[in-house]
Amino acid sequence: MPDLHSALERREAALRRWLPRALGTAGFLLLPWILVLALNVRGHFGKRNLSNAWVWFDAIEVVALFVLAVLVSRRHRATSPLAAATAVLLATDAFFDLWSAHRGSAYLLAQVLAYTAELPSAAVLAVLSWYSLAWAAEPCAPGRQRGAGEHRG
Repeated sequence: MPDLHSALERREAALRRWLPRALGTAGFLLLPWILVLALNVRGHFGKRNLSNAWVWFDAIEVVALFVLAVLVSRRHRATSPLAAATAVLLATDAFFDLWSAHRGSAYLLAQVLAYTAELPSAAVLAVLSWYSLAWAAEPCAPGRQRGAGEHRG
């Protein structure tokens, strides 16, 4: 059993090293896409329309990815629910991109983004959500006080 335990610790150390970088990179890579979407609103930014919704939806994804990068690096107990929510955001984005894209190059782009970026990322985040459940179950570090709503066990 000690070998299994040390193998899991090494895997988690690697996870905590590369995953925050990958999440931050994904967030930064979405920023130019948000700019493209915002520029395509053509004078309607701020008015109620579907184009604005996509700009803000992607902005929420970016914020979630950045916050998730910080939470993973700190092994924070809030990682699991945020990873699950972000996975749902990415899968929803892929679904509506595919559903609403017009034929031709727009549909091809939606397929490429959905199948190479959004859905694989959602799958990774779903696994992270499951994997990081253990972080929420760990006792608090010595000297750390529990906040309101935290269970004493």
